[in-house]
Amino acid sequence: MEKEMPLLRRGQRYLITSTGALYILDVLPEDGLNNYRCTTRHRYTGETRQSNSARLIVSDPTNAEPDILDGFDQREVMIDHRVELPCKSSGYPTPKYRWLKDNSPLEPDSRFRQTTTGLLIESTQPSDSGTYVCEVWNIYGNAEVMGRLYVKQPLKAVVSPRKVKGSVGSKVSLSCSVSGSDEYELSWYRNGEIIYPGNNVRFTGLNRENLIMEGMSKSDGGAYQCFARKSKMSAQDFVQVILEDGTPKILSSFSEKVVNPNEPVFLLCNVKGTPPPRCSWSLDEDPVIKDTHHHLGHYETHEGHVVSQLNVTHTQVQDGGVYRCTCSNSAGVVYHQARINLAFWRLQYMSASRASIRPMKNITAIAGRDAFVHCRVIGYPYYSIKWYKNSALLPFNHRQRAFENNGTLKLTNVQQVDAGEYNCKVMVQPNKMDSQSVHLCVRVPPYIQPFEFQRFTIGQRVFIPCVVMSGDRPLDITWQKDGRPIPISLGVTVDNIDFTSSLRISNLTPDHNGNYTCIARNEAAAVEHQSQLIVRVPPQFVVQPEDQDGIYGKTVTLNCSAEGYPPPTIVWEHSKGAGVPQFQPIQLNSGSRVKLLSNGSLLIKHVLEDDSGFYLCKVSNDVGADVSKSMYLTVKSKSLRLMHDQY
Repeated sequence: MEKEMPLLRRGQRYLITSTGALYILDVLPEDGLNNYRCTTRHRYTGETRQSNSARLIVSDPTNAEPDILDGFDQREVMIDHRVELPCKSSGYPTPKYRWLKDNSPLEPDSRFRQTTTGLLIESTQPSDSGTYVCEVWNIYGNAEVMGRLYVKQPLKAVVSPRKVKGSVGSKVSLSCSVSGSDEYELSWYRNGEIIYPGNNVRFTGLNRENLIMEGMSKSDGGAYQCFARKSKMSAQDFVQVILEDGTPKILSSFSEKVVNPNEPVFLLCNVKGTPPPRCSWSLDEDPVIKDTHHHLGHYETHEGHVVSQLNVTHTQVQDGGVYRCTCSNSAGVVYHQARINLAFWRLQYMSASRASIRPMKNITAIAGRDAFVHCRVIGYPYYSIKWYKNSALLPFNHRQRAFENNGTLKLTNVQQVDAGEYNCKVMVQPNKMDSQSVHLCVRVPPYIQPFEFQRFTIGQRVFIPCVVMSGDRPLDITWQKDGRPIPISLGVTVDNIDFTSSLRISNLTPDHNGNYTCIARNEAAAVEHQSQLIVRVPPQFVVQPEDQDGIYGKTVTLNCSAEGYPPPTIVWEHSKGAGVPQFQPIQLNSGSRVKLLSNGSLLIKHVLEDDSGFYLCKVSNDVGADVSKSMYLTVKSKSLRLMHDQY
């Protein structure tokens, strides 16, 4: 503050509050001889601004009841900081003061001190929050200041568990514990990108504090952050999710060999993976059942590897064939197979025994995919394996491949013409053939014609067809929204007619936003197609600006908020004076007195006379017409009339 040219400093008779108010104690007649003005200096830029001048009128004291000069409605302070609750009154005789908290007299506390301008609280604690009343009285009347104090604790977010080590395909669950407030907004990020719910990602808890992810892929590893926000406070914590390639890998296994009847066979698969894999055994694609003849076992080594064993005692003819060890976990599956041959040449009854073909089961193949047909030979030796279709030796086109060494027939990119009977012929002795037939049935999976939602606006009607252009019947067609059945409450109608399913919405609302999936199933497969529906909403006011007054030197907020989708942009314009408005955009620079709040309202600090005039709040989001509303701000000067001997 400056009195004419001299600079006024705190101390002696002058008190300058943190809000910029000037109090003069023990007013003297000469205090009214000068003009007073306030000068502000920007902390970072050094820019200075000066207010208009005000004159202090000093008069002789007259009896008067208390009149509040400075008070408060609400104060917020961080824990362990100091705060002053202003309470200052005029009146004669000099008023007396008393403070109450939550309707009870203030308890003595060394942290509380009544000052000339109010109540000073040092090192605030959460228990200091409450309603404070400053009672002011003299023999001519009384007055009071009532306000609420909020002692805020800093938000703190902690993600657990602190160490997350999983594998591809596994399930990972993270929890974010937030302290400092019961009300907050919480969001999750992966490597800086926000995480949205989906088929494999879901949130639980009132504030989405639990993140559950299933079927983790390799790209899902990295830094996971939890962000908690409330007003201007925010907190975050993160953990590193390390995903190992936990896909099972076979370290050692068995190989093809020839054994004599009644000899034992010991087969082993040593495999690693995360989590530890589970292994199963099969012979010519049929499961090996544990009995007195077949012994299965497994154990884990100190390195965490899994060893799976199969011991076959007193081998018989039917024990010959292709043995497969299949090991799987949530990250994937791996297998190893090799043929175990039962030799006949040492049998006394060799003339009665020879290699043969294990009976084959009919096969269903899916059109467009590859199919394998196996001819399983029992016994050893055998001399050749050949495949035929319609008496023609295979292969006879580029999509067929016959593996004579193991009896496998591969059909690439199966087509309807591949359906039919296939015959496997094995030469088990010179000039002696054995054969088995198998029927191949080809099923055609559904194919959905791709569809996309167009740009829709609230209140419009939507019709979107899901057409299954090909695929075997019968067909089952269903819809989902965000990975779940469409809620009945949304009023969505689904019409199924033969190979089509149509989705109808008669009146779009924001509740219809989401990912819609059409799922078509038949005996061959289940396929799906997904498209996102975004309902755009034109901007509309939630709070409209209205004419209001501002006190010179104080802070004023011009209220304006709106909603819509996409979230609307709010721009303020100003026209000085009371004439016909000529609106100009308001420049919002860093460090400016004027600030656009997150809800769209305009905050003006240290109001000046030039701030008076018309203000226009303009809202747009490129959907429908923009909306706007003007208001008038009247800046009033606060006349300060002090009387000496009041303090």
